Amino acid sequence: MSSPDTEVDGSVCYRHPGRTSWTLCERCGRTICPECQILTPQGVRCPDCVRETGGSVRWEPAARAAAPPKRAKKSVQRERPRWAQVVRDILMPGSAPVLTWGVAGLVLLLWIAGFATGNLPFIGLAAIPGPVWEIWRFFTSELVYPSIATLSVFVSVILGLVFLLLIAPSFERQVGRRRFVVLFLASSAAGAAGMMLAGQVGYGLSGVLWGISGAFIVTIWEHAQVRNRTLLFLGIYLVFGLLFGSYALPAVIGGILAGVGSMVLLRRFDERPRSNPSTPYLIIAAGVVAIIAITIIRVLLLTAS
Repeated sequence: MSSPDTEVDGSVCYRHPGRTSWTLCERCGRTICPECQILTPQGVRCPDCVRETGGSVRWEPAARAAAPPKRAKKSVQRERPRWAQVVRDILMPGSAPVLTWGVAGLVLLLWIAGFATGNLPFIGLAAIPGPVWEIWRFFTSELVYPSIATLSVFVSVILGLVFLLLIAPSFERQVGRRRFVVLFLASSAAGAAGMMLAGQVGYGLSGVLWGISGAFIVTIWEHAQVRNRTLLFLGIYLVFGLLFGSYALPAVIGGILAGVGSMVLLRRFDERPRSNPSTPYLIIAAGVVAIIAITIIRVLLLTAS
């Protein structure tokens, strides 16, 4: 077992160097294996962070079979409504990344459906500068691509889905579905707003992908080895995507700013045990509303002139 301060390979557990893992502590960003992963309302955390924030640590070795639950706990679980248990299981970190799979499947389904419906999904959901009163476009534009049989569109769809399935599943497990949804919506709105402010049509996964990437960088920033490797990978992907025209720079910038800003805010409030848990979410929501309002005003002014 290694000391928490010892520099180890970023792909292995910092407490058990012989165990490979891709799950990071949501607070300190260190890699942790299943034995060291502790589920908290703020996400998956390592034992050291749980102790530092005043919590207690109790876990069993990963190789040991889990003991059957006590009868008293069963009675407590029966008292909880079934729908509440389902919602709690969905929002807890560490579970299957169904949101990532759902987004990937929906993007592919809408793109294929567009060929049979005259590009209808793209027309109805993309962030088009004209109909700015259609607010839903800020949150749906990330799900659609133009259903056109060209190489550039095909590359855009494939690159977006591959990148999404590479980075989003582990991030969804790490932060939990509630925060994943918040980051998805904030990055989507910021990416679409960036495109509309630039006078372009916003579509595709660019804003969300770079929002998730920015949020992930925040969680690992203190760990140079993992950070440098991730930045190198993202830099190569950015250059490759820009060269092949798979996304536009305004969406990338908007997504990164939203992802980094949201994650910094969430982590800062995590370090304040007495703060209201809903406060960072309200601030993020207010920021999204402000971005949408600025975009609408800007587009209306340009249209009037």
